[in-house]
This record gives sequence, structure tokens and C-alpha cells, in this order.
Amino acid sequence: MSNSGTAEVLIPRSLCSIEDFDNLIIDVEDLCAVSISWDNGYVSELKPLNKKVKKPKNILFPRFVETHSHFDKSFTWADFPNFKSNYGGALSVNLEEHKTRTTDKVLKRVEKSLKLAIKNGYRAIRSHIDTYESQPINIWIELFKLKKKFSSELTLQFVALAPMEFWDTSNGEELAKMFSSHGGILGGVMVPPFNKKETSKFLSKMLLLASKYKLEIDLHIDESIIEPGAGLKILLKTIESLKINTVPITCSHLSSLISLSPNEVLNLGKKIAEKNIKVIALPITNFWLLNRDNKNTSLKRPVAPIKQLQHSHVDVSLGSDNVQDPWYPFGNFDPFYMLSSAIPMLQLNPWERITISTIFLAPSRLLKLKWDGLIKKGCPADFVILEAQSWADVFSCSLKRKVFIKGDLHS
Repeated sequence: MSNSGTAEVLIPRSLCSIEDFDNLIIDVEDLCAVSISWDNGYVSELKPLNKKVKKPKNILFPRFVETHSHFDKSFTWADFPNFKSNYGGALSVNLEEHKTRTTDKVLKRVEKSLKLAIKNGYRAIRSHIDTYESQPINIWIELFKLKKKFSSELTLQFVALAPMEFWDTSNGEELAKMFSSHGGILGGVMVPPFNKKETSKFLSKMLLLASKYKLEIDLHIDESIIEPGAGLKILLKTIESLKINTVPITCSHLSSLISLSPNEVLNLGKKIAEKNIKVIALPITNFWLLNRDNKNTSLKRPVAPIKQLQHSHVDVSLGSDNVQDPWYPFGNFDPFYMLSSAIPMLQLNPWERITISTIFLAPSRLLKLKWDGLIKKGCPADFVILEAQSWADVFSCSLKRKVFIKGDLHS
């Protein structure tokens, strides 16, 4: 059968759930040697390789999960470059792009991005779509059609990335109502400097709307180098005052937290964990855009303090963010580009379980996927198999990969 097969591979130990654990051969980089078989699109057998067998020449990963992207503006750099390469420049150029934006242009960018992402090894993606008052509602109808079109290959989630005040309008209410039957997510931006009283007011409206229609919220929050944690503190205070604990909340970025003292991060981390708020760290765009003061000789780059938050039991995921647009000029929806850029700069060890969690397990939980990404008997045969024997090979620039979707080799 075309969706059946077998392979001898290496799998990161923390991604491999196997019954015969005692006979598992594990190398110094925590990669285990196994024989894996799949039938009808599901893993039918997973067993340790015999010690006499040579080390496999391939590493198997579950297909990846992208927690934060921007399909609507991808590949616009050529027409809307941001040569200042800073946050203010990106915002200004992004607004210029909005003047030329049409539903057709956005849909073409989304489809191009999806095809690349699937080819490169993604199985699920959350994408933010810039949303504003004058935007035609039909763009969402078309986007949800695309979601259905690609559903056999990839799980797709859309976030309406809007000004906070949008959710206090009739258009905001109408969109939230539509999202309740299509699985959309409410989004917003809380980046200082801002009016704290107004921000809290609009955040309250947003939370109440999400509660009313049983929706999630995903916020661009504290993507800055000033007023560390200002947005997060308002969010926690507003949740507490409203007594709303049923709305799933994701905080994307939280870059400025890196400037807080270890004790402040620990205390905020505990509060985030208590509220079951998920965090997405987006180092590539943050490192590119933020702290670009020519007078500053420090290479300090704001990014969510991943390890410290994890020590506070916060579920942290890694995301890619922008691709070839005014916010970031590089990338191509390739998970290995993201890993080879982010893992070294963040000093995360890929052979550690806590790092593997940010790449595979936490993203699966964040998107509430049926499969958590653990390779085990009965799991979907959704793999990326690399021609590699070590983590150094994984982070090289000449990757040879095979992508399997439901057991079939994707061409």
C-alpha cells in the first residue's frame, strides 16, 4: 500500500514512546535507534534496533507545528522593503502595504505560504491576519474556504490581528460571532507606550467577547524594549478583575520580560502558569527588529526568557513569525531554518527534553491538536525524515528530507 512503509531511524528520546525501553540504544545526543513500520497511515510497530545493526543514517521527526506566522503579508518585502529594519519602520511600511491590499492578493500569499509550509514539513499552523474596520468580511469567508481546502494535509488556525478597540465595535462583534462557528481566534496588540486605562478597557471588552462566543485570544504583547512586562501586568490585572478564567489566552512575544530581574520573571511566571496562559517566543523577528540603537554597543536582544518561564511551569512554544515582509526580510516557512537560527542564539540544547517541548509538544498543546507529536504505536505516520545522524547534521545547510503525510510520501 502507498501509505505503508518501514524505516530504520534515529528519534529524539523525548519524542519516542516505546514499550521495549530497556533494549533501546541511545547515543550521547539522546537519539534512539529504532525500527518503525506504518500501515494505512498509522504507526503499526516501533521497536529498538539490534545492537549489531549499524547506526541509522536518518533522523525522524514528527511533522512540525508553527505557532505564529503572518501569511497575509508574507513575500511582500520586494514591494514593501523596510531598510531601516526597525519596529517603527516595519509598522510604517506595513500600513503602506495595507493601502494596496485586496482579498485576492492576500489569498494568493496564503496559498503560496501553505504550499511551502507543507512541502517543508509542517502539519499545523496558526497565522495572524491583519484586521481593521474597513476590511471586507468576505476575506474571512475565503480564508475559511482555504482552511477547508488544505485540511487533509494541514491543520490551519486564523487569528484576527486587530487594534484593541476593534473588539468594542459592531464589526468586532460580527466577526467574533462568525468565528464561533469557524474556529477563529481573537487577536490584538499591546505594545507600550500605551494608555493603561484605555488598554484595560478594550482588553476587558475583548475578554468578554471571547467568553461570550467561547473563543481563544492570542495577543502580540510586550514586543518591546521599554516598560518591561507592562502589557502582561495589565492583562493579569484585567483577568483578575473580570473573574474570567475560561478564555484560553496566548501571549506572543513577551520580549521585554528579559529586562526584568530574575525574581520578577519568576513571580510573573508563576502568575502566568496559574492562569494557564501559553507563551510563544519569537526570537528571529525580535532579534532582527528590536534594540537597533546605533549608539548602543550592547548585543542584548529582547526575547521571552524561555528557560526561566519554563522553570515557573509556563508552557512555552517557539515560533517563526514573519517571512520576507517589512518585519523580517528572510525565511521561507521551513522549520529547519527556524531551528538553525533560533536554537543557537537562545542557547537551547536540542538534546534536552525541555527544548524538544518548545519545538514539538508545547505547540501541539497550544493548537489543541489530537496528536501531541510523540512517536508511538498507533500515532499518525506524519513524519519528516532527514538524511542525518547527529544534531550537527540537522542544523547544517544541506538538508535532504522526505515528508510523509498519513503514510504517503509528499511530492
